[in-house]
Amino acid sequence: MTEKSGRLIIDKDQCQACSKKVLVWTLVGNSFLVVLKLVSGVMSGSSGMIADGIQSISCVVTSIMVMVTLSWSSRERDARFPYGYEKLEILTTFVAFSVLIGIGVFIVLSGVLAILRRDFVQPDIMVLPVAGIALFATFMIQRHNFCAGEKLQSSAMIANGCHAGADVLSSGAVIGGIVLSQFGPDFAVCDKIAALIVGIVIVKDSLKHWMTSLRGMIDQIPSAGFGQDIEGWICRHYPGYRPADIKFKKTGKKFWVGISLRCSLPATVGEAVVEMRKMNESLLMHFPLIHEIDFFIDTV
Repeated sequence: MTEKSGRLIIDKDQCQACSKKVLVWTLVGNSFLVVLKLVSGVMSGSSGMIADGIQSISCVVTSIMVMVTLSWSSRERDARFPYGYEKLEILTTFVAFSVLIGIGVFIVLSGVLAILRRDFVQPDIMVLPVAGIALFATFMIQRHNFCAGEKLQSSAMIANGCHAGADVLSSGAVIGGIVLSQFGPDFAVCDKIAALIVGIVIVKDSLKHWMTSLRGMIDQIPSAGFGQDIEGWICRHYPGYRPADIKFKKTGKKFWVGISLRCSLPATVGEAVVEMRKMNESLLMHFPLIHEIDFFIDTV
């Protein structure tokens, strides 16, 4: 299946296959980075590198959650979930960023306490190449997750990319802290400050996306006049029918719409069904935010 986006034609099936590969490599890459960062952080005495390793653990957990989510969110609706499974993707995003906020707060508090206690250790300069490798790896992970997420319009994949983006920033802060700490014992505090910056970056970046996912879980309509636009469109194109009530239910990125119709024309049930089928196809074409429509005949 292909879909036009601006001047590009996106092959959805190819993107989905690519996204699965990206998730697998993201999981493998982040697992490797966890071991690399934590081991090198402990051996070199770098608090910043250890904090960065904790950040990578959250990326591993998030990648697993996204893999499970994508396998479920594409399922067709059933009796248990009549509005489909797409909202599971938003829920996963919400949980992932909730966990990340908690990790960020923990790192910030640990950094503040270490600075107040003046618990400073000058890290070994040999950890610097490891930090450089981690920075490059996380940048590539971020790039590929954003690419797949934007083309598939997957909030879970984009969340995974945001995790990697926070990891890129934190790895950069770690490199800065390690370099500055080498100027002498009085600069050993820079490594603790780097860990503190890692936590602040994580919390700041995560809060924005956490709020977005929270709003995505709340039932809403695209705009205040969306229902009026639908009502006006029906009245213009189908003069014998008028919506008595319009209800909305968010299903992932789009909306289910329930429309109660009043018919002022003499028509049999069969004729009304034919008109509603035509109306359904026309509305789906005209309003791309609508995922599905159910019609009800208002007999009052």
